[in-house]
Amino acid sequence: MHRLLSFIALTLLLNTASAQSQTSEPPSFEAVFTEDAPRVDGHLDDAIWDLVQPMDDFVQRWPNEGAEPTEYSWAKVAYDRDNLYFAFNFTDKEPHLIRAKNMERGGRNDRDDHAYIGIDTFLDGRNAFLFEMNALGTQDDALIADEHMTIDSYSWDAVFESETQITDKGWTMEVRIPFRQLRFPEGDELTFGLFMRRTVNRKNEIQNWPLVPLSYGSGYSDDMKTVSRYGRLTGIKNIRRGKNIEFKPYIITGAQTVRPDLTVDTKVNDSSFDAGFDVKYGITSNLTLDFTVNTDFAQVEADNAQLNLTRFSLFFPEKREFFLERSGIFEHGDSRRTQTFFSRRIGLTESILAGGRITGQIGRLNVGLIGIETGPDEGNIGEKLGRIGGKRSANNAVARVQTNFGRRGSAGVIVTSYERGDEWNRALGFDIAQRFGSASSADVWFTNVSDANPNNEDWAGSASVSLRNDIYGASLSYTSVGENYRPALGFVRRRDMRQTIGTVTYSPFFSTGPFRQMTTHVMGIHTNGQDGELQSWEIDPSIGFTSQARMSLRLSGSHQFDRLEGSFFIRPDAEIVADDYTFTRLGARFNTDPGKRLSGGANFETGGFYGGNRFDWGLQAGWRQSKHLTLGANLRKSDVDLPIPGGEFSATTASVDILASVSRKLFAKALIQYDNFSRDINANIRINWIHTPGSDLFLVLNTSWHATGDNEMLFDPRASYLMNSTVGVAKLTYLFLF
Repeated sequence: MHRLLSFIALTLLLNTASAQSQTSEPPSFEAVFTEDAPRVDGHLDDAIWDLVQPMDDFVQRWPNEGAEPTEYSWAKVAYDRDNLYFAFNFTDKEPHLIRAKNMERGGRNDRDDHAYIGIDTFLDGRNAFLFEMNALGTQDDALIADEHMTIDSYSWDAVFESETQITDKGWTMEVRIPFRQLRFPEGDELTFGLFMRRTVNRKNEIQNWPLVPLSYGSGYSDDMKTVSRYGRLTGIKNIRRGKNIEFKPYIITGAQTVRPDLTVDTKVNDSSFDAGFDVKYGITSNLTLDFTVNTDFAQVEADNAQLNLTRFSLFFPEKREFFLERSGIFEHGDSRRTQTFFSRRIGLTESILAGGRITGQIGRLNVGLIGIETGPDEGNIGEKLGRIGGKRSANNAVARVQTNFGRRGSAGVIVTSYERGDEWNRALGFDIAQRFGSASSADVWFTNVSDANPNNEDWAGSASVSLRNDIYGASLSYTSVGENYRPALGFVRRRDMRQTIGTVTYSPFFSTGPFRQMTTHVMGIHTNGQDGELQSWEIDPSIGFTSQARMSLRLSGSHQFDRLEGSFFIRPDAEIVADDYTFTRLGARFNTDPGKRLSGGANFETGGFYGGNRFDWGLQAGWRQSKHLTLGANLRKSDVDLPIPGGEFSATTASVDILASVSRKLFAKALIQYDNFSRDINANIRINWIHTPGSDLFLVLNTSWHATGDNEMLFDPRASYLMNSTVGVAKLTYLFLF
């Protein structure tokens, strides 16, 4: 641990000095002021566009870095006192092959021809607002925090306009972004960081302005999140900031019928009516307050079924909008493994009575504060609010402060607190990170937990360094998690461990042949307990290939040792006893281009498993019938054969997802899932009508059917309350802007 920390400290020192010596001037592009705002309809015939010089310096990033694009593109930028306007002309020599089928806001635009706009309003080279539009004008948006993105980054829902036209020469697009949707510093004249990207999907061609080299990573979002390489948008003067107040009330009504084959302490039939509201207030131009009363998340999509054949906890990602917006500032620890704060702990089994968040920047500090009061989901809104501060309510609080240093360094502290009556739990964490070179980084974090019960007090920490460019990569990390480490608002997959992980990656590119890139990867994991005794180790080699046609093939292996100091039940009647186990597994995965009309994939893994054998396989299929209908199917099966009583069984999960779109404002999604361990067929159906920008009507149905006449439960990784009733909900929201 000491050697690793010393190495990281030396790396930070050398690379901070190196970063400060980089003084290359980024390219710039000037926005033109207009009193006569363009009509956002996708037709580039407004008078202002004749006055703006086009920026056509787009450059290929993929597949041929630095080459001229095969399809010509240009962009223009204008603004008035309230809005920023973009015009794009994306020519295409084969316009009938333009991919444009997604009409779901926040859906899979990556399967279509699409474009991104990234705006770094504070010009800090770390954080940015990201806007995405496909060739139909379908929108998505994201927040980049400290040059970092996850799937949660796309939870932000900005209110902006985008319209397109597909012609016999390609497609054109206009975008209007209100300044009130952005946060930016004080000043009469502003310069923003700017990034633009176009993807020609069928060619797997990505164009950048400005170019972000592949040395910063060849992943899907690596160019967008590298804010330190953005260009400059100049000439923005004397704009109106607005009052920055958003008020969003909701009303909700619903009914449920409890399944008669389950024994539950509730009414067989019930109905309800409720209301609440959210407020967003721009305290300053760069600090935002979110306040919520009687929050309801009925419209949130259902979780995908997961099969757990390990002794460790499953991770179900956060899907609730209130917690996801600007969630990057609250990240601390190792994602999905040892997180100091995991918002899904809050209000999962009871109501959020009221709460607030403050996020933004104060000088050089990034600030995030959360205070949430939770309690039983009983009574009307007045009765719920009356419980705040009472014995039956719980207070959940988080404070996060982070400061930037040097060119790409950051350091911060986080505090979490949970309190209900005499119960309390608090966590205090620190972290420091430095990015350097192109895509390399070094990170250290530490968290200590105190609790009303001393048996829940312990600490966890990690130190890691990652060296990476477009071809080579290596990483080394050391993590220690105490036996009693239990942050009440965190997520801990594995306690009582001292774990070292090392990886080596080699990813060359090919100019000829069927494959564009090959990636070889080797990972080694060694885990001891806090007592120093060996718990497990594994070596995982893999080799993958990616074709120019977006097909991928991956071959993998695993050789591992696991020492069970105590037994665990893989199912209620199958106990894997304490012993030393060594086994080897081999696997393969193949996927076709997901943007084609028909797509699919297959995977399998086979080998030893705790003294026996296990064979896993899966099939995936997709059909994009039109812009109005997309179907997907997924089938997974595990055949387990263990030399123990009850050790021979099969576990199957199957799902079908349906997306039906009438327009970009009216669409429906259905997720139907079956698993043979609960023998339930579960359906989540959601209709979304965006009746005005930022305002929705949701109609949601959750239901389940028992597939057999008996009540036998093989094993069930999910709580039974998720499957015990049919629930119908209607929720109406309306956004007021002031």
